Amino acid sequence: MKNHVVCIPFPSQGHIRPMLKLAKILHFKFGFHITFINTLHNHQTLFQSQQYYHQSITSLTFRFESIPVCNDDNNNDDNNTNPKDIMSVINSILNNHLGPPLKKLLLKLGSKDYYQCLPKKDLRPPVTCMVSDVGMSMFTLDVADEMGVPAVALQTCSGCGMMGYLQHRQLLDKGIIPLKDSSYLTNGYLDKTIDWIPSLKGIRLKDMPSSIRTTDPNDKMMNYMISSEHKALNSQAIIINTFDALEQDVLKDLSSISPNIYPIGPLNLLVDHIVPKDENNRPIGPSPKEDVDYIQWLDSNEPNSVLYVNFGTLVVLTQEKLIEFAWGLANSHHNFFWVVKSDLVFGGSNNNNNNHFLIEFEEEIKERGLLTSWCDQEKVLGHPSIGGFVTHCGWNSMIESISNGVPMICCPFFAEQGTNSWYCCTHLGIGVSMSEAAKRDDVERVVKELMEEENGKEMMKKKAMEWRQLAKEATMSPHGSSYVNLENVVNDILLSN
Repeated sequence: MKNHVVCIPFPSQGHIRPMLKLAKILHFKFGFHITFINTLHNHQTLFQSQQYYHQSITSLTFRFESIPVCNDDNNNDDNNTNPKDIMSVINSILNNHLGPPLKKLLLKLGSKDYYQCLPKKDLRPPVTCMVSDVGMSMFTLDVADEMGVPAVALQTCSGCGMMGYLQHRQLLDKGIIPLKDSSYLTNGYLDKTIDWIPSLKGIRLKDMPSSIRTTDPNDKMMNYMISSEHKALNSQAIIINTFDALEQDVLKDLSSISPNIYPIGPLNLLVDHIVPKDENNRPIGPSPKEDVDYIQWLDSNEPNSVLYVNFGTLVVLTQEKLIEFAWGLANSHHNFFWVVKSDLVFGGSNNNNNNHFLIEFEEEIKERGLLTSWCDQEKVLGHPSIGGFVTHCGWNSMIESISNGVPMICCPFFAEQGTNSWYCCTHLGIGVSMSEAAKRDDVERVVKELMEEENGKEMMKKKAMEWRQLAKEATMSPHGSSYVNLENVVNDILLSN
């Protein structure tokens, strides 16, 4: 019997992207039939807009399904769940609005009777295994158990980020959180060092995931992170988009919590190595046609001379922060390529002050700066002209930067981004830290530190290239650690049913 895996990402683009990479690997390397399940909103906005995913990937063996986000009366409430508002998504999970429709779909897909009624041309066998995002594990793992199929959890954050989330319960038990009041956010309390995690020695509360920054012991985000992370420990394996050499000590500590940890990253390198090029050359989501060919612009620049700037899909800045950051970039006098989404600033493209600022700014930086609303990030990070990356420290961005040998300016905003930034700067030696509230002089200083000074231009670039080589060794050889871990988790668990 053919094997059929259902892949269930957390409904946010930063989680869908790595899950889709893993699904492609399982499909093209191991021959799995795939059913990839999104919420209706993401299915419509990220997938139906690109016929590629329905036509280019083998349609009979790689399917996309969707579930509505339903309220308690089973009415479609999907329009009220904004994927850019993570709390609205989490509320849907906590209120069990996702569980019932997902369970209904999974049980249907797992039913032999269902497949006996399908047309003969539908070659899908019943579901034999599941890959669920850790963030969905609160209910997906129970459904897998009910279906009698093995399940693994995909951890889309870093190993150090996962370790940070797993400390929430101990921080509560020790009375370190919740914070006494809001003044503790600014009075130096967050400089307190946590001393019981060997692999994160010296980490401060301010470097831990932002879900600890609450004064409410019943805070939904904090308790959701505790529940989902600990629930995922009950899965038969947790696969992480990292590699052994990158987070060796952290992974060792994690293995003492759960013996079933499998680092299989960087997924972007693994998928490049395994999946045919023509099946892996389009990113998720609409790809708007740009007025300027940014690759041609990058081609016109010297190697390692351009600073790439992208704050991801969820970060929103105030007008003041945007202006300070922009003029810091301009004052550095370095060439840069900046992805400025229409909704990067509160008010978005409809903000007249924002439009006026951009016109003035673009006039100042013409010839040495390029602004765009979209780019293929993996292609940009792999371009030889890129010498540095200003990032919000989302793990997808960081692991893609690491696998391309690009040092970073780390500007974290929320979630485990602060933990990623701390680890990058203090352990990996390929990052310069910049606070979210940085003024233009601070921005100018860190850009020059990375792009001009010996520590950044020479030492960090050299170290970044060393990590790049280790990332390739982990994924590009049948003897690489990530390659071996992938085969082990597939053969020992996903194919064990």
